[in-house]
Amino acid sequence: MAMYTGNHPHATTRKAQKLSPEDAIVIILSDDDTIRSALDANIHLQGRRSHLCKSRTDFLISPEADLVGCVVLDARLPDLTASDLTHLICAHAIRCPVIVLTGHGGQAMTVNATKFHVSFIPQPFDLNALAEKIHAAIRTTMEIGRLEGNYRTLTPREREVMKFVAEGLLNKQVAFKLNISEITVKAHRGQVMRKMNARTLPHLVNMAAKLDIGVAFLH
Repeated sequence: MAMYTGNHPHATTRKAQKLSPEDAIVIILSDDDTIRSALDANIHLQGRRSHLCKSRTDFLISPEADLVGCVVLDARLPDLTASDLTHLICAHAIRCPVIVLTGHGGQAMTVNATKFHVSFIPQPFDLNALAEKIHAAIRTTMEIGRLEGNYRTLTPREREVMKFVAEGLLNKQVAFKLNISEITVKAHRGQVMRKMNARTLPHLVNMAAKLDIGVAFLH
């Protein structure tokens, strides 16, 4: 079986639109009819929309990628290898939280997934607990959407400054890298803080981590 490469529309940056909780789609990927039916009914009781997928192929062609609030993934899917699962998580969970249903989520996979928006729920699972996870996942998706909207207002230079600041560089180090004065760096940094609505430097660094900016240092 060919390895999943992550070339999927869900992996792209969310479009510049405001995603509401009512619009958010929950994708359910499982070949188990009982699981799909139970989750579908529960999600609709929450007033949300769902899209059901029986296979990896169904998932890859699922519609309205920019409206996906989260993905609920059955790790025991027959056509999904461990490598496929890891690639799928890496490709999607930066922008869209992934909830993995598994009775044997390997420790290595759990560690690798901690840098992304991923949670693991063992089967059999409690529907109410999963509903809370889905609700939290959609809140995360909306937060990332807001951060991306703020990030798009930054100038190219401000984005460079934000990246270096998130990597832990001092103002004078940023100035040296960009060949500008330290005063100019401070001015750009102030603009970044204002446009990103960052209260403190750690708050800005946390935003950068969620946007996958400066992750080499943060990880």
